[in-house]
Amino acid sequence: MILAIETSTPVCSVALQRSNRLAWEKRIEGKGVHSERLFTFTDELLERASVKIKDLDAILFSRGPGSYTGLRIGAAAVKGYLYGHDVPLYTFPTLISFAAGLTLDKKYHDIFSVIDARRKHLYIQRLHSDGGNIRVDTSPEIEEISKIQEDLTNETVLVGTGWERLNLENHNHEKRFGKEAVSAKNLLTAWNTEYLKDYFTKEDPQAFEPEYLELAQINNSKIQ
Repeated sequence: MILAIETSTPVCSVALQRSNRLAWEKRIEGKGVHSERLFTFTDELLERASVKIKDLDAILFSRGPGSYTGLRIGAAAVKGYLYGHDVPLYTFPTLISFAAGLTLDKKYHDIFSVIDARRKHLYIQRLHSDGGNIRVDTSPEIEEISKIQEDLTNETVLVGTGWERLNLENHNHEKRFGKEAVSAKNLLTAWNTEYLKDYFTKEDPQAFEPEYLELAQINNSKIQ
C-alpha cells in the first residue's frame, strides 16, 4: 500500500493506493489548509483502509519546487510519520508530477509546467508528450513572465499554478490545467508508470529537505 502526499501549492492532497490502483484521495484548496488538513486527511485514509504507517510499502512526496510553507509542513509530517518505522520514502519532482496527470494519449508538443513564483516570475519546467510518454526537456528554472510569454503559442499546454498571470487572450483555453491538475494522485500515476519511476529519489526520511521556493531566491537571482 502506497501513501502519496502533495503540499507544494495551495492544494493539500493525500492519496492512498492499494494493489496498483487508486483507492482514495482527500483534497482541499486554500490558504493555510496544509496545517489544518494534512494530518487529518492522512489519518482518515489510513483508518478507512484499516492500516497504520508501519504497514505501508512506501510514502511518496512531491518535493518541490513550491511553496515554502506547504513543503515545510509536508516534510515535517513525513519525517514524523516515518520516525522509527522502516518504511521507504521516495520524492518526486513537483513540476513533472503536474504533467504526469495529463491525458497521455494526446500529443502535447510543448508543456509548460509552472508554479507561481511571485513578483514577475514563474517557476517553469518544459516537457512534451509524444502521445504516449511524457518527456522532460529542461530542468526547473525561475523565468520572467515576459520571457515565458514570448515562448507561448496557441498549442502550448499550461499546467500548474500562476499561468493565469500570462496574457492568454489568443491561447486555446482547452490547453490550460490549473489547480484541479495538482493532486497526490499524480505521484501514484508516476509510480505506476515505468519510465516516470526513474525520476523518483529514495530519501533518508530524517535528512531530506524539499526544494523550497522562497522570495529570497528570486531577489538574489540574476533575473531582474
